[in-house]
Amino acid sequence: MSATPPQLPGGSALPRGLALIATVAALYLARDVLIPVAVAALLSFLLAPAARRLEHFGIGRGIATLLVAVFAFTIIGAVGWIVTNQAVSLTAKLPEYRVNITKKIRTLKGGATQGELGKAAEAVKEIHKQAVPAAPPLAVTETPASPFGQLADLIVPIAKPVGTALAVIVFTILLLFNRENMRERLIALMGARHINVTTQALGEVSERVSRYLLMQLFVNSCFGVPFGIALHLIGMPNAALWGLLAIVLRFIPYAGAWVAAALPALLAFAISDDWSLVAWTLGVFLALESALVYALEPWLYGRSTGLSALAIMAATVFWTWLWGPVGLLLATPLTVCVVVVGRYIPQLGFLNLMLGAEPALPPGARLYQRLLSLQFPEGAQLVRDYREEHGEPALYEDVLIPALRLAERDRQEGVLTPSNARSIVESVQRLLAESDGDAARTQLGRSPTVCIASARDGIDHLAAQMLARLLPAEEFPALALAHSNLAAETLAAIESEHCKTVLISALQPPAASHAESLCRRLRQRFPQLKILVGLWAVDGDVAKVAIRLKAAGADEVVTTLHGAVQRVREHAPLCMQEPSRAAA
Repeated sequence: MSATPPQLPGGSALPRGLALIATVAALYLARDVLIPVAVAALLSFLLAPAARRLEHFGIGRGIATLLVAVFAFTIIGAVGWIVTNQAVSLTAKLPEYRVNITKKIRTLKGGATQGELGKAAEAVKEIHKQAVPAAPPLAVTETPASPFGQLADLIVPIAKPVGTALAVIVFTILLLFNRENMRERLIALMGARHINVTTQALGEVSERVSRYLLMQLFVNSCFGVPFGIALHLIGMPNAALWGLLAIVLRFIPYAGAWVAAALPALLAFAISDDWSLVAWTLGVFLALESALVYALEPWLYGRSTGLSALAIMAATVFWTWLWGPVGLLLATPLTVCVVVVGRYIPQLGFLNLMLGAEPALPPGARLYQRLLSLQFPEGAQLVRDYREEHGEPALYEDVLIPALRLAERDRQEGVLTPSNARSIVESVQRLLAESDGDAARTQLGRSPTVCIASARDGIDHLAAQMLARLLPAEEFPALALAHSNLAAETLAAIESEHCKTVLISALQPPAASHAESLCRRLRQRFPQLKILVGLWAVDGDVAKVAIRLKAAGADEVVTTLHGAVQRVREHAPLCMQEPSRAAA
């Protein structure tokens, strides 16, 4: 599990809803300025590693920045020129395909009008013609524009995109050249007291966005290049155009790949006499897309962006609504930045919770929820997955013990019925029984060296079983004694097993007083016995409880299963040399 990052203290006095509305309004109203800045920032994230590599070889920052920027924008310009040239060539050939298009449309219409739906559509058309009288067309007189007006009509449509492109180039170069300076200014804006937190946040944003863009570019190229080659081999005109468009369009989440396939499929529909070229085009697309989606992308991505699938879909809709087509392209990287900000600013933590890929609940709470809703198979799968990824000790410490602690808390507060509490205990017992190697752990080859007694009830006994499983049997056989509500029966079992060390398992806080009472009786009956107390999932001040337990006779108090194993290992050589205690 990833550690919770340090967070910046919040300073906004506005309610969260008003702050969000103000932020969205600012993003919308200032979009003409923010869009080139956002594009330039993302390009600088992508190009910064190359610039740093050149500087590492002794090239000055200014020259390294210019080399990287010139190379990158030359590639972008070359791709744009090829796409434009191919598009113009395709447009010029469209009249040649008119016959095929008309023929196929007539075929489709003929098939559609043969059924009941076609007849209904024709009836609606006839009613519409009769209801709307034909009106004579109005005469339109065009006034010749002045030379200045003609020039303006020519310049205005291209002025905005050209200006945006120039702004992106200038901003990208400035951000690359002044990246440390910009970082320092952001740190100063957040406050000099939060240098560490702000540095971590900026580093995480840069690392996530750079990794996403590079991986996406690589994956898109692995699709676009073979797609263009395959289209060329099957006889599709302008194959280079469709391959390059596929590389660009696949940056659009979900819809981009299908748009990249639809465009050449429509062209195949227009130019071919039959449907074979359309089938080949769609077949090539499905084969490549399946290979990427099911093989390459899961291996490369993992959780590189840290976003959930639902978050990507929501972000795509939001940024498209806010910034149009450019927002559609920038949706994922911009949302990555938003999620990282939410990790470090408490007032925006709900953004990380809603959009991030990390589970919203800790693993113990997730297991408790599954068991509480009687979803045992889902809980068992969660346990198996966690064991495979983190190991059995971490499973007990991070999942099962916290789940039991939540159940005990709810039982103490009266919100968990006795029947539900029994169901939780039985479910955890089943999960323990399904653990690998159970048989080897439950068969003791000799008398137990360590006896683990439960302080209060079955929940404490489950924790005792977990500890017994973690103690290496070849060093000191451990036995989780059967739970008994009578302390006398527990003492009798300890005496009959000739235990050299006793560890009392108690789920703090309700079992602490029971552990204290049992400690006192054990010390009175076995003065030389080594007594440890395990207080699992501690809430509050454990030091005060430990003082009481030691006063009652405990030698040591531990709060984790790992700590209990270490303490038993430290005392085991001494305990194995001592004779077994008899009753006083």
